[in-house]
Amino acid sequence: MLRVLLLFVLVFAIADLRAQEKEDAGSGYALSFDGVDDFVDLGNVYDDLELPMTISAWIFLDVRGLGTIFASQDNSLTYNGFHFYVVQSAIIIEYGDGLGSVGAEFRRGKSGPVENISGKWVHVAAVVRGPSDMDLYLNGVNTGGKYVGESQSVMESDFPAERAQIGYRSVGGIDYHFQGMIDEVRLWNTAQTEKEIRDQMCVKLTGTEPGLVGYWNFDETKGSVTTDESPNNVDGNLIGAPRRVFSGAPIGDESLYLYRDDWQGVELSQQDSLDNVSVKNISGNPEGIHIYKVKRLPGQTGNLNLITVSKPYFGVYCSIRESAVTFDLAYQHHGMPVCRVFARTDNTGQSWTESFSSVNNFSERCEVIKELPGFPLQIDLGPDEAPCTVMPRILQSLRDTTGFTFSWQDGSSFSKLTVTDFGTYWLSVSNGCSGAQDTLDISKVPVDDLVIPNIFTPNHDALNQYFEIDPRITGGSLRVYDQWGMEVYSSRNYLNNWDGSGLPDGIYFYTLSGGKCITEKKGTLTILK
Repeated sequence: MLRVLLLFVLVFAIADLRAQEKEDAGSGYALSFDGVDDFVDLGNVYDDLELPMTISAWIFLDVRGLGTIFASQDNSLTYNGFHFYVVQSAIIIEYGDGLGSVGAEFRRGKSGPVENISGKWVHVAAVVRGPSDMDLYLNGVNTGGKYVGESQSVMESDFPAERAQIGYRSVGGIDYHFQGMIDEVRLWNTAQTEKEIRDQMCVKLTGTEPGLVGYWNFDETKGSVTTDESPNNVDGNLIGAPRRVFSGAPIGDESLYLYRDDWQGVELSQQDSLDNVSVKNISGNPEGIHIYKVKRLPGQTGNLNLITVSKPYFGVYCSIRESAVTFDLAYQHHGMPVCRVFARTDNTGQSWTESFSSVNNFSERCEVIKELPGFPLQIDLGPDEAPCTVMPRILQSLRDTTGFTFSWQDGSSFSKLTVTDFGTYWLSVSNGCSGAQDTLDISKVPVDDLVIPNIFTPNHDALNQYFEIDPRITGGSLRVYDQWGMEVYSSRNYLNNWDGSGLPDGIYFYTLSGGKCITEKKGTLTILK
C-alpha cells in the first residue's frame, strides 16, 4: 500500500511539474546563459540517436560569445553523438564515430561561414544525413561551407554514461559554454528539407510533428526545470543560473514567407478573415521575409490600452546577410485601414509605440497590434444634481487612461477634475480612433423650491402625522410660536419628528434657520387634529 501511495505522489508531482505556468504569447521566454557555468542538463538520453537528424534553434549570440548550442553526448573522452555550436564566423555541426579519442580522425562535421550574427536573433539549423552529406542554414538560407574532421563512419550514440546538454559541452578537458540567449531548440530524427526549415522557423510547434524527438521552448516563467514538449518528455534541469527572459525570436502561431533575389516592387501580405498586414517598399537586399501571426495578446503591454487593442498581433522578420533592409507596413481590418497601430521591434520590448495604420521605414523587423476601429467608447460623469451645497469631489471618467486625451470645459487636459462649486462641467475624451462626450450640471436648489407644508394632521391615523419639511433642510433649527408669540416648540437639530403634542388645533408660526440650504425662513402652519 505504501509503495502504491509513493508511486501516486511521484506521478502527481511529475504532472504538476509539467504543468508549470508558461508565457506562451509569441516567442514567450528564452534562456540567457552567462558563458561561464550555465547550461541545461537533459540527462542520459539519445543513446539510440542515429542519422539522419536535424537540429535547429533561435540564438542571440553575445558580441563576445561563442559556444555550444546542443550536445547529445558529453564528448569528454571520446567523440560520439553530435554537437552543434557557433563562433563569431561560423556555424558548426560535428558528430563522433565512437571509435577512438577526441582526435580529428574520429569525428566528422561541417562548418558554414557566417558574418554579423552577434547581437541579434538568428535562426540556425543543421541537417546531417551522412559523412559527406550535411547542410547548415542561417535564417533559412544554406550557408554552404566545408567539411571538417576525417571520419567516414556513421555516428555512434550508444555511450550510456554520457549526458545531453543545452548550452555546454566539454571536449578533452576544455569547456565550451554558450554566451547569450537560446530559444526554440528542436531535435528531429529526420533530415528536414529547406522548405520544412523555412515553414517552421517562425512558427511555434505543437510537439506532435512527425520525427520530432526533442522540443524545448523555455517558456516556463519560473522554476529550475524546462519541459520537453515532444512526446519523449526529456525535461531538462537548469544548472548554474540561466535567466528566464522575454525572447526576441520571431515566433508566431502561423507564418508565411518569401525568399527571392529581386525585391523591386514586391509586396508580401499575411491575411486572415479580418486582418491584412502588408510589407511593401522593400529596400536593401533581404534573402527572405517572414510575416508571422500571434493569436494571443502580447505578454508585455506597456503603453497599450487592453480595452481598445485587439488580437491577433503580427510580426515581420527579414533574413539579412549583407546590406541593411527597410520596409513599409500597412494594416487593414475588414478591408479598411485601421485608425492606428502600436509597434515594437520584438517580444523583448516592454512598451509599444503609437503610429498610424501605415508605418514607414521599419528596419529589419517589427511587431504590430491594431486599435479596434470605431470602438464604442462611453463615458459618464454621473447624473445632473441640484443640491444645496457642493462638497469637493473628483470627476473621473475612465479607470485606464492609457492612450486617451482629455479636454474639460476649463481647457484642462488632465484625466481628472476637482469640483468645488456649482456649474456645468463637460468632458471630451478621444483615443485617436473613437471619442465620447458627457456633461454634468450641478445647480443650487432655489429656496422657493423647498417643500415646507402649511398644515399637518396629527390625529394618529399614520397619515401626515408629523410636520415634515424638505429633507434637504432638516438638521437645522426649528422654532414654533402660537398666536401670542409664545414659543411652543424648539429643536436645534430638527429631524421631521414633531407631531404637535399637547397643542390645540389652530394657526402657528415657525422660524427655520441653519442647515445646508437656507439662512432663515419664516411661515405659518396649521395643526388640524
